[in-house]
Amino acid sequence: MKIQILTSLILTTLFSCGQPNEKKHSTSIKTDVLQTSVDKKEKGRLEKKRAIEEQNKADSLRLDKILQDALKFANENFDKNRFVKQYIVSTDSIDVGVEINSGFHFTNTTPHLIIRRSDPSAIYIDIYSKDDGKFKKVVSHEQWAMEYIDYTIQDINGDGLNDFVINWYGSTGCCLKAFSNVYLLRGDKKAFSENFKFINPTFSPKEKTIRGVCYGHPGETEMYKYKWNGEKVDTLEYVSYERNEKGKTGKIIISNHRPNGGKYQTLKVLNSVPNEYKKIKGYDWFTGK
Repeated sequence: MKIQILTSLILTTLFSCGQPNEKKHSTSIKTDVLQTSVDKKEKGRLEKKRAIEEQNKADSLRLDKILQDALKFANENFDKNRFVKQYIVSTDSIDVGVEINSGFHFTNTTPHLIIRRSDPSAIYIDIYSKDDGKFKKVVSHEQWAMEYIDYTIQDINGDGLNDFVINWYGSTGCCLKAFSNVYLLRGDKKAFSENFKFINPTFSPKEKTIRGVCYGHPGETEMYKYKWNGEKVDTLEYVSYERNEKGKTGKIIISNHRPNGGKYQTLKVLNSVPNEYKKIKGYDWFTGK
């Protein structure tokens, strides 16, 4: 009897100790396989990231070389206030269009140099003023080629000086999204401000205001009115339809913020949209008609 009890205890001990070891071994194998899979994915991600960084670096060096060559030509003609040159540079099977344009673009007294480079992916525009016998960069702008429309030179803020405006259209999103990036020419007639970005704007230099349509579905978004304050923009008001559980009430709300803002406050309730907004670009988007 004692021998049987002892044998039973030994077998129980063996099974009770051995089974967890087998599970532990199996779990270890699964963990190793999973870790290997994770390592491979991480390695692949890092290699892809490294390849993108190397390509970006190569592209940057290529574009910088093209810019330096354009500046070399400009410096050779530094004594001339007006000159234009256009050409195409082909590197690594990629064509880059180059336009060098020097002239009195913004004022009648101070010349600026504009260098525009364009490749299949982006547009690069650099503007230089003349300072102490050399060209000094005062604006540098990059825009995706698929978004870029054009650039314009016009007085935007009503100070009598021409400003630089990049016009483009957003490549993603559901709704009206025409953008303008504005660089204001400063009083020295050489330097520019940081850029201001406006969505669906209509500029009124005489009033020193910007009116536009906010981002949103037709008939469901707001209009805005801003005013220039030196190199700042003050928000004057937003215009939206009054709504209840049945939808639009026919009334117009003038507020200090968009209706979904935490600081929203109704300034006025009107029976119709003020006439000043009816001629802006995108007004039909606001009405939904």
